[in-house]
Amino acid sequence: MNIQFRKGFTIADFPQAKELWLNKGDIFLYEGDGHRQKCYFIVSGQLDVRLISGSGHETLLYNLKEGDLVGELAMFGVEARTATIVASMRTCLLEVNSHEFKAKIKEYDFLERVAQHFMSRYLKTHEVVCRLGQPNIGMKLCHYFKSLAEQKHGNGLADEVLIRLPSHVVLGNLLSCQRESVTRELKKLSTAGILKQMKGSDYLLDIEKVDLYLGDLLD
Repeated sequence: MNIQFRKGFTIADFPQAKELWLNKGDIFLYEGDGHRQKCYFIVSGQLDVRLISGSGHETLLYNLKEGDLVGELAMFGVEARTATIVASMRTCLLEVNSHEFKAKIKEYDFLERVAQHFMSRYLKTHEVVCRLGQPNIGMKLCHYFKSLAEQKHGNGLADEVLIRLPSHVVLGNLLSCQRESVTRELKKLSTAGILKQMKGSDYLLDIEKVDLYLGDLLD
């Protein structure tokens, strides 16, 4: 039996909140910033949740839209923002302070909707982990394939080269992932024509397709 939660928040939940506006492209919150004991309710518009690496590469995790909360982890003791938030269009927010939020969460109806909100956010995060994690394994495998090819044939690689792979268990240990993940990614790479099993642990590697694959992932 599925558990049914009452969904969503409204302007009526935060009658004392201060209204503020963001323009498209405004960076609203920075990953790592102190939380200032405030969270925000999206009245209209859209925000992008992004992670920014030390090299400056940005990864879009997901979008937040009308009816969503942003920065709400600050209300539960998280001391720093966990992602960078950017307005992808003109957006209206309500700024909710900790006193107002703590007063509302004493109401069962509101607490029930907060529980649903966190479950929805968890599912979004799980989807992102699956989306980002699997291509990363494929990328690691392709880099490993090229290193094997270069060790055997030198830097001047032909269009196709023969490489010998260790077992899926050994590959998983080398790449810090499960054997099942290696098996799944090898099947995808074989379907893409990057890798072709010849005999036993011998595989024919298409160097051009490897480079194209890595290029697509790194763009």
